[in-house]
Amino acid sequence: MQDGAALVVSLIMLLLMTLMIVATSRSSILELLMATNAQNANEALQRAEDSTLRGEQRILRDFGGVPSVDFSAVANDGLYLDTELVVNKVDWTALKFESEGVAADKRDYIIQYIGPATVVGGSLALGAGSASSIRYLYRVSGQGSSSRSSARVVQTIFSTME
Repeated sequence: MQDGAALVVSLIMLLLMTLMIVATSRSSILELLMATNAQNANEALQRAEDSTLRGEQRILRDFGGVPSVDFSAVANDGLYLDTELVVNKVDWTALKFESEGVAADKRDYIIQYIGPATVVGGSLALGAGSASSIRYLYRVSGQGSSSRSSARVVQTIFSTME
């Protein structure tokens, strides 16, 4: 009679151990999926930040910070006036934007000219005095996507001096 009880107890113990292993493996799979999603989101954010940086570099490289080009949407070159679009409501697939790089490593950005602003005073770090200066303000928006279709948009306000 005890021989049968030992068999039942050992089968119950085996069943409990199997359930614990299945629960542990499900938890590990879930943690792996969460880590993969976080990695994809981080990759998209890094690409969006890089796109924004390329837009800021274009401001300095192509027109020296002074708005000497056509910022109307008619030009289809990724340059817009501030009043022409609201970036957080934009369908990027229908938007004309500047794209750099090969298709697999594409960096997309748009530059909006906000306008001039008069700034009184200066920066002690640059040795500027108290004279007023004109700054040109731009909104640079960069879009980035990961290899697994996660997407992010980063915006900066970029300022240049005359």
